[in-house]
Amino acid sequence: MAEDLKLSRGDKPERKWFENPFTWWQGTSLAWNTKIPIWTGSGEAEGLSELFVDNLGSLLGTTGAAVGHIGYGIVGTLGAFAAVGMSDGSSYATAIAQEWEKVYFSRNIPGCAFALLLGNLYYAWQCGRLGNKENREDVTAQPYGINTTGVYITLYAINLEALISAGFIYLPGPLASDADIRQAAINAADHAWKVSVAANFLLGIFEMLGAFVGESIRKAAPVAAFYAPMVGVGFVYLAFVPMLNIAMEPMVCLIPLLIVFNGFFGGVRYHVFRKLTIPIGILALLAAAIAGWSGGCAREAGTLGATKYGYTLQYFDSTKVTCTGTSQAEAQRAWDTYAFQDNVLSGAVFVGLGGFSEIGSFITTLFLVGVVGFVGTMSCVESASAAGDDYPMAETMIVDGAGTCIGALFGSFYSTTVYIGHPIHKNLGAKRGYSLINGILYFILLLSGVFAALYQSLPECASGSILVFVGLILGRQAFEETPARHYPALLLSLFPYLCNWAKLGNANEGIQMMGQAGGLMFSVVITWLFCLCIDRDFLKATILSFAAIWLSLFGFFASHNAPNDSVPPTEGDEKIGFYGKEDHEYNNGWRWAVSWTLATVFFAAHVGLQRAGIIQGPYGEKDSEVQKIEA
Repeated sequence: MAEDLKLSRGDKPERKWFENPFTWWQGTSLAWNTKIPIWTGSGEAEGLSELFVDNLGSLLGTTGAAVGHIGYGIVGTLGAFAAVGMSDGSSYATAIAQEWEKVYFSRNIPGCAFALLLGNLYYAWQCGRLGNKENREDVTAQPYGINTTGVYITLYAINLEALISAGFIYLPGPLASDADIRQAAINAADHAWKVSVAANFLLGIFEMLGAFVGESIRKAAPVAAFYAPMVGVGFVYLAFVPMLNIAMEPMVCLIPLLIVFNGFFGGVRYHVFRKLTIPIGILALLAAAIAGWSGGCAREAGTLGATKYGYTLQYFDSTKVTCTGTSQAEAQRAWDTYAFQDNVLSGAVFVGLGGFSEIGSFITTLFLVGVVGFVGTMSCVESASAAGDDYPMAETMIVDGAGTCIGALFGSFYSTTVYIGHPIHKNLGAKRGYSLINGILYFILLLSGVFAALYQSLPECASGSILVFVGLILGRQAFEETPARHYPALLLSLFPYLCNWAKLGNANEGIQMMGQAGGLMFSVVITWLFCLCIDRDFLKATILSFAAIWLSLFGFFASHNAPNDSVPPTEGDEKIGFYGKEDHEYNNGWRWAVSWTLATVFFAAHVGLQRAGIIQGPYGEKDSEVQKIEA
């Protein structure tokens, strides 16, 4: 499939310095285009699964940051409240984290439902209108969803600061009762939410202003600068960060990643009864969920904290824990608390804008994020144009900003935008049904309160594999559209996004799992295996995976860090040699060995499927009749 992706064309339209969104359509009817079907078959299904999982990955990742890291990880452990006179600062900090979680799932997430529904519906309609204007039916709607980059930046630059500040504003006295502490925490979380929502509304206004200056920027900037957001977001947030999560839990996440490699890059189709094709994204989700709920990421609490965050006092905590999305107790709690409850949107509609008086210190940050947002939208429209669908630039910017504002009116502090994967959906064969259905599905999922339970039921890397695919394809398109002499500049554009990600404090064990005692080896093996997936050479992939088992066991591939002799013991230097899973599981080589064993079986099965004529043979060989029918 990857070798057939057509992502660009040479006849890009010339745009004016200012594009009037009203006259651009040249009188094209506003009526719904009935000539373009809502559902076109497997291509629409693949497009829907890709967009749905893409949005899901953004929501799962940002939820982990907002609730897990900011809420419980930073504010929930903040000792500063006790330092300013409160005797039970830890209880207050924990209460704020708990109330922030409630605000997040009962106000922010349902507010996103309205933005996603209206935005996806609009772009499905816009697709039909473009078909009417150009008198053709081979048009694909622009994908739309959560603005991943903008959300990550505002979470840490605005939401975190607002939550900590609110904690001090409503700080209870030293003799406060439990009820007083809880009420103060409720007030603090509510205050921070209002500030965040007001900031998000203003961000939407800034995004809409891009309609008046965006085309001027596009004409003045070189192509490499124009595609920099695509490369940066694609590489760092859509590919690199999910890859860290995959490397952190390989027994759960490696097989879903390989399924994505085979399906989206190698063109493999997985059939049921030789007629029904299982969407690659759904299959990857199922594989991750099965592995996760089978205990694939269970480990000791103490060594997890020591490895991930450098804690030493927790070293002797041998309590077994599991990764987010695989705990039955947490999934049940989330379901009982949020699913189909009457507290959804409670006190959220049109109330959040009350925080406008507190956002003065965030204006500069919001303006910069707004600029990043509308420049990113320009990249999206340009990539759609390169793929053959020339959408109006100014109108898209206005709709993106309006979607963010609408979400804020309903309580959301997440901005929204068109996605830069339009050529992918077009190549898959999707038209506009995937966008419309995606909006409806998310409206139901987010407004019903079920998302909180879903967050606690799916490993984070379940959707991460899809994000890796999208990120890599976006990087490829950027290089195809950029003159060769500007490649170094395009590579340089990665650095600010990497710095931004690092500044946000993403401590992640996956860095060590890919780096210590074998980062170079990991790079060589995973790249080699990727190429074999693209070429559908599963026999060589089986052999390489088998070799990786032994590389992992002896420390050439993954980290071997035996504890030193200090008291309490800490993680020592990386070593090469054979080590078991003792020493409080500091040794992660055995996890990779198990994972590569699964990969060996996975690829060996594909060799059998190829020889039986069920799936395509290696790239370059004549396909079977079954494959020709499915092509």
